[in-house]
Parts: sequence; structure tokens; C-alpha cells
Amino acid sequence: MRKLYRVYKKMKYKRNIKKFKKCGNNLITSFSSSKFSFNSICIGNNVFIGSGAWFFADLIIGNNVMFGPHCHIIGGDHIFGILGKSNRFLKPVNNSNSRPIIIEDEVWCGANVIFLKGVKIGMGCIVGAGSIVCEELPPFTINVGHPCKTIKKIFTDEELWKHLQILNYSEEIIKEVIDRRNRILTEGISLPYHFNKNEYIYLENITK
Repeated sequence: MRKLYRVYKKMKYKRNIKKFKKCGNNLITSFSSSKFSFNSICIGNNVFIGSGAWFFADLIIGNNVMFGPHCHIIGGDHIFGILGKSNRFLKPVNNSNSRPIIIEDEVWCGANVIFLKGVKIGMGCIVGAGSIVCEELPPFTINVGHPCKTIKKIFTDEELWKHLQILNYSEEIIKEVIDRRNRILTEGISLPYHFNKNEYIYLENITK
């Protein structure tokens, strides 16, 4: 019976993996305790998603990403303030109140983190447990709180360049990551982005 149960679990896991829009190798998660909007989610390689996840968004998750238990990713929002209409029964038309979410490579999120629509989590970010993320976070930084704010850089620019070289990222990617971190931290500027693989070259290894 145990052998049959293991075979059944393996088959069920494979069926769920195929439901995602894209999914790389070695995804570890609990499908029995978590909920996903499968056909709108792209996942890279070596991703760990803790139990009790709730991921409903147009979502890209890069490679080597970890989520603690009970993380929520919410790409949409309710509408309100319509004269003569109850908020309970208002619904956006054609996902007009939704925005995509991008979580880049090497990100680590603690337990009970909430990501709201339109955020971009830079490569190598650490997001502290219980944080509520509602704006872009710069690469290789520590971020905590609600709303989530950056409190510390991870690596100097020189250390970060060497670190990403060791991990076999191209010089083009390394330069973009370091420049973006410095721009956001010094100027507080988060440039507009599009849900476009060609723009985000770090996604090149996601399974097609």
C-alpha cells in the first residue's frame, strides 16, 4: 500500500507541474496545502515553496528562489467607490485591476510574506517574515516591515560582481543588477517594466 501511495503522489505531482504556464526542474512544494493560479505562473529551476502558499497572479519566479510557509502573492485587487454599488459585488472587467509580479533569481522570502500587485523583487533579495511588499525591492538587499522597506545592502558592488561571476551570470546581467540596485537606493527610482522575457535576460534559463 505504501508503494502504491508513493506512486500515486508522484503521478499527482507530475500532473500539477504540467498545469503551470512554465516550470523548470526541481520544484519543491506541497500541492495539497497550497493554491496556485497555475496557467498564469512561470517558475524557474530549483524553487522551494513552503506549505500554505497562495499564489494568484500573472507571476514569474526565477531560479533558486525560496519561500517560507504561508506566503501570499496577489496580483489583483478589488474595486470600490462606485456610486450606488456595493463593494461586495464589484468586479474588475478583464483583470483591469491586476498587474504582473516578478520575483528574480536567488530570492529568499521568510514566512507569511505578502506580495501585492505590480511588484518586482530584485535578484538576491531577502524579504523578512511577515513583510507586506507593495513596491519594487532593489537587488541583493535585506528588506523588512509593512510596508516593506530596504534596511541593508548584501555585498559591496565589488563583492557582488565577484559573487555573480562565481554563479556564472553574464557580465551583462551583473552590470544591470548592480546599476539597478544603486539607482533605486540612491535615487529611489523604479523604472516601469513589462512582462517580457526579452527584457529580463535573467529568465533565459526558464524551461520553454
